[in-house]
Amino acid sequence: MSPSTTAAIINDLGALLLFTMLLILAAGQVYRAIYAVAAQSLFIAIAGAVLALATHNADLWLIAAITLVVKAMVLPWVLHRVLQRLNVRREVEPVVPIAVTLVLAVAVVVMAFHLSGSLGAVQQAITGNALPVGIAITLLGVLVMATRKKALTQMVGLFASENGIFFVAIAATQGMPLIIEIGVILDVILAALVMAILVLRVRSTVAADVADLSRLRG
Repeated sequence: MSPSTTAAIINDLGALLLFTMLLILAAGQVYRAIYAVAAQSLFIAIAGAVLALATHNADLWLIAAITLVVKAMVLPWVLHRVLQRLNVRREVEPVVPIAVTLVLAVAVVVMAFHLSGSLGAVQQAITGNALPVGIAITLLGVLVMATRKKALTQMVGLFASENGIFFVAIAATQGMPLIIEIGVILDVILAALVMAILVLRVRSTVAADVADLSRLRG
């Protein structure tokens, strides 16, 4: 696979990743945000496979497989199970209106591309537009966490931010050391399990809405 073809595919996948972030930001129900972050992980797994095919790096094939199984299947399943346990039917009203959030998202994407353009040689060393896309996804994940009240949706934002960092990493290094990737995967799984247990414990006492925590008194 030629470098130009690889860059074109990475750019297309980057566009799909940004689209999934818009779906997460505009989601009116938690389960839709979970499906969107699962699709996002699927696209990153495809990106890893494309880079593996282009660079003939066997580690990238394994990384793509791990990403597909763990991030695109296992973690969304864990979130969905927690959603069922909480019996959540719809999203809580966001901190700011969704329309305002989407405007902020567009501003973040523009800022990310402008920032990466000023890096010059750094951006040229990375396949396609993975750098600005990864920066945008990371910041948009933080935006999700800042503008949503439900802990589950904030968890989705955290996973999206990690996906943005990971997308840049595989495009920049074209193959992170496998032990590092496994370590990252284990950290994400541990974070998901801890947050799921925490959400269930909070729900059992004060409900899953993070805003309700302000009512607690020591």
